[in-house]
Amino acid sequence: MEEENLREQMIIASLKTDYKIWLSLGSKPVMGAGRYKMLKAISRTHSLKETARLLNISYRTCQEYIKRMEERVGAEVVHTERGGINAGGRADLTNLGRAMVKKFETIKRR
Repeated sequence: MEEENLREQMIIASLKTDYKIWLSLGSKPVMGAGRYKMLKAISRTHSLKETARLLNISYRTCQEYIKRMEERVGAEVVHTERGGINAGGRADLTNLGRAMVKKFETIKRR
């Protein structure tokens, strides 16, 4: 009995709190850790192509993730200009995109 109690105490001591952070609007999830990483990469690289390469996802997938986020919030999260980074094109987070990243980081630090 004492051995079983000790084993249970060891199990309890080993348990960790685990959770996933999601930013939601109403009941619709908008951004979790993956989209957060994507927005952070866009803010560093200013390129969807480079972001997609860094995250090992396709360019199309990157575009679709942005489109879904923007549809859910009803506003632009990433502003893009065509042409590629060497031909004048770029991608930048909007004020809303930057605020979403900041909110996610604030929650993550708690």
